[in-house]
Amino acid sequence: MSQDSIKKKLLIIKSKPTSLGTVEGFLKNRDWTIKSTTNLKEALIFLVQEQPQFVMVSIDHPNRKVRNLPKILAQAFPVCVIVFAEENSAASFNMLNTSNSEYVLYPPITGPAVERTVNKFYKDQQAKGVTNPFQRTGSSTAEDGSVIAIKGEGGTLSSQNAQSILQQLLGGDDGSNQFSGGHTTDSSISAGGQQNKSNIGYMPGTNSELNLGLMQPSGQNNGLGPGWAQQGHGAGNSMGSGIDESDETLNAMLMRQNAANKAAAGWAPMPTTTRRKERPTPEQIEDNPLSAKKDSIILRGTKDALEKSCIKTSFAESEAIENSTNISCIVIESTRFSGYLITAMGKDRKLDDAFLRKVRERLFRFLKENGEKIEDSESMQLNIKEVPFEEWALEQAEFLRKSVHEGNEVAMAFFPRQDIKTTFGDSADEEMASIHLNELAGDVAVEFNVYIYLPKNNKYVLYTPRGSKFFDVQKQRLQNQGISNLHILKADIQDLDKYRAQNFLNEKIHDFEAKQKDKVVA
Repeated sequence: MSQDSIKKKLLIIKSKPTSLGTVEGFLKNRDWTIKSTTNLKEALIFLVQEQPQFVMVSIDHPNRKVRNLPKILAQAFPVCVIVFAEENSAASFNMLNTSNSEYVLYPPITGPAVERTVNKFYKDQQAKGVTNPFQRTGSSTAEDGSVIAIKGEGGTLSSQNAQSILQQLLGGDDGSNQFSGGHTTDSSISAGGQQNKSNIGYMPGTNSELNLGLMQPSGQNNGLGPGWAQQGHGAGNSMGSGIDESDETLNAMLMRQNAANKAAAGWAPMPTTTRRKERPTPEQIEDNPLSAKKDSIILRGTKDALEKSCIKTSFAESEAIENSTNISCIVIESTRFSGYLITAMGKDRKLDDAFLRKVRERLFRFLKENGEKIEDSESMQLNIKEVPFEEWALEQAEFLRKSVHEGNEVAMAFFPRQDIKTTFGDSADEEMASIHLNELAGDVAVEFNVYIYLPKNNKYVLYTPRGSKFFDVQKQRLQNQGISNLHILKADIQDLDKYRAQNFLNEKIHDFEAKQKDKVVA
């Protein structure tokens, strides 16, 4: 069946209500019917009533039993399951690698990436000779019995079966709270089942082969070099202590539900009042001489975009911006100025994608209407060292502006940077890009896999895995051996942009902390 001949429907089960807003907008503009939810019961209802062809499942969902969901869906519904991660962390990366799922999406998730995965699914089905992969009547058509078609009149799932599947999901009938994936290999599997050998992967190295003195004993996985690679895919992406923090999240959910039930029954706790800390108002921030080192078009544009995008509520009752680690970043690049425009929200909350999109669109429109030639760019979610945001921005940023949006303080600060554009070169493999060694900061975790290229063997050896630290001692060794370029996947260049931005801002935080210490000493 042609994919253009059926209505395209997608169910997204995600961890946060505000995530993937850009992706959903992209797909809706391409005639997709989207149901996006964090609620598992809502998801099952949509699955039964609307019969979507594709289901995206986030491994970062706070309910750890969602990790069983891809297996259950594959057995109970004729759907294509795509497993994805929202958090760009070593733990999420490791769970994706061991998910044993045929279709996987790594962060950052984009609309085009989803459509490419859908197209790959259709090509795989065509190669297998499957004419209608979404048949909902009859028995299994797969030779290996891995797909079980839904049985029932009219091709619908009975309420009894739906209830059974829901109980299986919430009860974890398979006895596992983790994906039960096997080991991956250095080869990829084509649609026809053929192995495609790749020159990018994990390769045991020796001192005689590399002559770099970079190897570590295979038993020491300290992120210090390609010795890590001898352990196979995903070996270095440790889950830490193995403690799953989702229990606390689930308890909080149950407490909220219990409170809601009591409220519905006419019971409610006595209202409490909390004494709020004194803090500067948006007007006081604007009057502070440190809040604007100089007048500029980007300052005026930011103020205009912020004021027009905020849904104003009471400042006195709003959640304050104090110490921040979660920020959003818009890359500003024009002929006259360049830098990072960062945004923080009260209680260190992550910003709503829709709100940030409005701010970005209005700011860029303002700049273009005033004659600026500016490069369009998407926003990035960054994690920085914890810092008192307003004090830091007043001292280190070119300007700071603040407002209130839906009960939360929201502040925007601009940090100029001349070398804002990430530069990279060609590599021997068209899927790879070379980066200068100086792009990597010492003793900082990388947001992407870093490879060394061996021209003699035409091989890329994984040197530092995503989520592991690239130690300063590694950098010194490479420099001593005359190695000035490393390599990353071109698909990870966006992650390199994020990494560079985080390092730049963390250096500004370091400068701020040093000055604060000097003031105390004085």
